[in-house]
Amino acid sequence: MPAKPAAREFHVMEFVHHDEAAAFVAALSRFLNSPNAPRAGKRKSPIEVWARSPVASEGVLLFLSDAAQTAAEKAFSPVPIARTIKRASLPDECFLIIEGGVTPAWAAAEASARLSQQKGE
Repeated sequence: MPAKPAAREFHVMEFVHHDEAAAFVAALSRFLNSPNAPRAGKRKSPIEVWARSPVASEGVLLFLSDAAQTAAEKAFSPVPIARTIKRASLPDECFLIIEGGVTPAWAAAEASARLSQQKGE
C-alpha cells in the first residue's frame, strides 16, 4: 500500500483565546464526521490540522492543510487565515490534533482537553 500523501502547505489560524480554538477544533471535528464532509481521495491532500498550544492562558495557532481549509471554508466560511507556511516551517512544538478519517467528533470540552494535554508531553 502506498504511503499517504503529505500536506505541503498549511494555512495558519491565530486564536487569542484557548477556548475559541477549542470550539473551532470541536466544530471542525464534528463537520468532518458528518455526511456533508469532503472525503479524501487517494491523490487528494490529506485533511490535517496541527496545533501549537503552549498553555491555556496563551493563544493557539492552528495549521490547516489545504484539504482541512477547504472543509473549514465549506462549513464556516469565511475562515480567517493569517498566512500560509510550508510543512518544514511547522513549529517543533506543534502536534497533530485532527487527522481526516481518524479523529472522532468532539465536544468543545474534549477538544480543549486535547489542546491542553499536549503542552506537557
